[in-house]
Amino acid sequence: MKNAIKGFVLPYPIARSLRLGVIMAAMLLFACREAPQPPPTLAPDSTGESGGASDDATGAGSGGTTALAEDAWKIVQQRGRLIVGTSADYPPFAFYTEDFELDGYDIALAGLLGERLGVDVEFKDMAFDGLGGALLVGQIDAAIAAISITDQRREQVDFSTIYFAGEGAALAAAGSGIVINELADLAPYRVAVQEGTVHETWLQEEAVDTGLLPPDNLLVYVAADKAVADLRAGLVDVVVADKLPLEFAARDESLAIVGQGLNRQRFAVALARGSTLLSPVNEALFDLQSEGELARLAEQFLDLDTTEVQPLPEPEATPEASESVRSSNVCIDAMTLIAHLAFDDDGMRSPPPVSPGTPFQKTWRIQNNGTCTWTTGYVLTPVGGNVPQAGMGGAATPIREPVAPGETYDITVNLVSPLVAGVYQGFWSMRSPAGLLFGDRLWVGITVPAQPTPTPPATATVSPSIDFRADRTAIRAGECVIFSWNAGNASDAFFYAQGQQPDLNRVAVAGSQTECPPVTTTYELRVVMGNGTTETRTIRIDVQPSPAAPFFESFSVTPSHQIAVGQCVDVRWRISGDVTTIRVTRNETTLWNGAPLSGTSRDCPPAGEAAYSIVATGPGGDSRALQNVTVLSATPGSGTPTATPAGPLPIINNLAVNPNRIFAGTCLTVSWSVSGSVNRVQLRRDGVLVLDFAVFSGNVTDCLTNEGNYVYRLDATNAQGNAVFQQVSATVVR
Repeated sequence: MKNAIKGFVLPYPIARSLRLGVIMAAMLLFACREAPQPPPTLAPDSTGESGGASDDATGAGSGGTTALAEDAWKIVQQRGRLIVGTSADYPPFAFYTEDFELDGYDIALAGLLGERLGVDVEFKDMAFDGLGGALLVGQIDAAIAAISITDQRREQVDFSTIYFAGEGAALAAAGSGIVINELADLAPYRVAVQEGTVHETWLQEEAVDTGLLPPDNLLVYVAADKAVADLRAGLVDVVVADKLPLEFAARDESLAIVGQGLNRQRFAVALARGSTLLSPVNEALFDLQSEGELARLAEQFLDLDTTEVQPLPEPEATPEASESVRSSNVCIDAMTLIAHLAFDDDGMRSPPPVSPGTPFQKTWRIQNNGTCTWTTGYVLTPVGGNVPQAGMGGAATPIREPVAPGETYDITVNLVSPLVAGVYQGFWSMRSPAGLLFGDRLWVGITVPAQPTPTPPATATVSPSIDFRADRTAIRAGECVIFSWNAGNASDAFFYAQGQQPDLNRVAVAGSQTECPPVTTTYELRVVMGNGTTETRTIRIDVQPSPAAPFFESFSVTPSHQIAVGQCVDVRWRISGDVTTIRVTRNETTLWNGAPLSGTSRDCPPAGEAAYSIVATGPGGDSRALQNVTVLSATPGSGTPTATPAGPLPIINNLAVNPNRIFAGTCLTVSWSVSGSVNRVQLRRDGVLVLDFAVFSGNVTDCLTNEGNYVYRLDATNAQGNAVFQQVSATVVR
């Protein structure tokens, strides 16, 4: 099943068909995932407000009672409107378009149900974990959100007949000996999956997030056919996808199905226990199936033709609720948006303008319409946006005082507008002390206006003794600049971006280097003359942002900066946005064309300079990341700064910063892992010692207030004093 939206970036949704856990009473009914989520434009009224559950909904008022209406179907008919709870962070079943409109299989299905029932449909976009509670307090009439039927859930809600059934399978090379009977069997392999499918979410949550599958072993592809092509080429070991398309790919017998029944999905409409809506909903679903409408939806949103759609199973009897469920006194978490009190965007019809890089505050009025009292353990947390920058630097904000059921509360978050012009929508959900998201999804929408393009400065003045130039000083994001210099008879030279440590960037006194700055950056050439004096030349590169271009969430080359012949490097990346193709190169030689959205590639370069680059191309432009590595000869010549030490050396397994681009005043995490003959580990930032005698595997949070580029260096030393090091960089913008 494909993600039907292009150009709209969603955070990693969590598979709602899994992570069942122990579900205690209504509060934990759908607590099978905990994840970032995106977009809303919920209520149909002109105020952009969602409003509380009205007394004519299904019998529950705003005070948090859980009494079920005597005749829910009659109330819906009298109201003329079916209130459907969904969770629009799960393409292709429910998502928001680039125009901030709801779309997807479940959204279309709800519309067809409304037509068959003769009523309008009102959607409430909510955190998935809280849909069960919303049913029980009467905030919604039905939940349609790719909800899998499980025994635990069937004890607490009524399910309609199944409207979609599917299961995953695993494909590998014929004769590979790979057998996948359960999720754990995937652990040793490089696993390919298509972006935006239920199988990606399943593998991310159940395999990667639990530590079962190393992150480097999950490779996410834009197109399923490219994943299968790389399987044939030996670049991946296993492809996980829907069973029927994989069976088609295995027809030539060079590939084989090596696992079946993975990630089974049986989706149905959830209703409050005993709801009289069950019979009319089932009748409408029967008509839609008989008329081929469900198959049409599968073809439209899931890219499945009629031969690929699995037959729907016969309905099962609803079990009696267990005594423990009937007698449970566990309270229910629920929340309703009442109003936008600041920066009201009129339901994303008119996002207010905010200048680039401007701090501002967003305030909402919300109501506790559950039965639990909110305490300081409840927080409003950011859960994604229409693009990665839509987080706007927001941080989880706790409830400051107790909020009893039925009470309203005004909550404010501190934000900073993105630097790039565009329309942004960031999303927030309430999180309980148990870690479960619940309630209406909140959002903030703004427009960042375009700023005048600065006049590019002229290339730095060339002196008779120092020639420092760039082939251009104004580029679009994703493009590169070639710097060249000749310092004549200087004794030493250093080339670096402002904010980096000069001593870590020694270069020959005459040479050139390619740089691909993601933001406007000033580069310096520092030259040490023969008489010991120092001269510095600067060139500023103005970068025109490309907001619709693919976005690098992370990029690293390890070891970085310097290795010896015979050593290998690992190039790692994660890219989001609207992506057509990804190309990985070394010195413009293609290592991997059509690479996945996230992955790793190992390369063992020859002596000399190795420039590793990734170019991500999409309809909105190109984005590029580049890292230069110096490869020393096995027998260094005179003047080579590093000699091969005797004895066993430490091994730096990993050094990374996440994220590698932040706003000033926010924080990043530096993580590392070393092994082998290690006696001492040191971490430096721009040459300043941050940690000494650090643990062999750990992480540290660093909060940066000044914009610029920062270099983190990890040194690992053995007992004889011989050391190895790696470096990674991060960029801070305003």
